Amino acid sequence: MTEFQAAILLVQLERLDEQTEKRMRNARYLNSNLSKIDGIKPLKDDDRITRNSYHLYIFRFNPEAFGGISKAAFAEALQAEGIPVSVGYSRPLYKEPYLDYFKRCPLSCGYYGKPVDYSKVRLPVAERACYTEGLWLPQYVLLGSKEDMDDIVAAFEKVKENIDEMKKED
Repeated sequence: MTEFQAAILLVQLERLDEQTEKRMRNARYLNSNLSKIDGIKPLKDDDRITRNSYHLYIFRFNPEAFGGISKAAFAEALQAEGIPVSVGYSRPLYKEPYLDYFKRCPLSCGYYGKPVDYSKVRLPVAERACYTEGLWLPQYVLLGSKEDMDDIVAAFEKVKENIDEMKKED
């Protein structure tokens, strides 16, 4: 790290607590309001969590509740409303080619140091999250105002209300 980078980081660290609190407050607000929309399920925080930086605000999208449209089509509709939603990873992390190179379980794995054939691994929940359900908002969105959070909720509601129109286009 250069001295210049360190100087910028030190200034930014002074804002960390305030920004973390704001992201937590806005995430709670979104959780409360988005969970009222059929087919949207924010991730539940573990009760043991006392502080969450919300690097990503992740939620589950149920295609059936939205007339069977894909998560990509849903994301595109939200993006058209100005919401910078992401469809996430293109495949589950355990299917990344770099794991084939190592042929061993990563550090956090209970089989660390032992051979693993990732072609035989099946994690259906991770695959469902990756391919059909998981969407996220970047952390900077949670630094917005209450009005910004209301705009996010309104965009979700608008997409839900206009689902029949979207199904014609999809």
